[in-house]
Amino acid sequence: VIQSSGGLSKDEIENMVRAAEKYSADDKKRREMVEEVNRVESILHDTESKMEEYKDQLPSDEYSKLKEGASKLREKLSNKDNETVQGVKEAADEFQRQSLKLFETAYKKMQSDRESSQSSSSSSSSSDEQSSDDDKNKQEQQNK
Repeated sequence: VIQSSGGLSKDEIENMVRAAEKYSADDKKRREMVEEVNRVESILHDTESKMEEYKDQLPSDEYSKLKEGASKLREKLSNKDNETVQGVKEAADEFQRQSLKLFETAYKKMQSDRESSQSSSSSSSSSDEQSSDDDKNKQEQQNK
């Protein structure tokens, strides 16, 4: 039981409590949207920085598609008052799936490029060793 020393009547207090309960659902929805927007902005920031970092390894058409997807997602965020939390979440998850798939492709390309450059450098060092051995053999024969 609340004792009123501030001049509020029991009815006024009960009305305030009912109003708080009434708006708690709206507050919860608003909080969920804010949390989702923060998550999506983080995804966008991370993805766009990785896009710049690996731009050379990404196919240009796929890079353009991902950039367009980021723009659409940003547009959805700017219109968040007319969107549902679920709609924003689904769009963000789809964007994230596309970006992960693209970055996986880029990583595999980088790895195969690295392996091919290592094999070519090891074959050239192998031929360097062979020519060095040939030089030693020639010198030994000349010394005899």
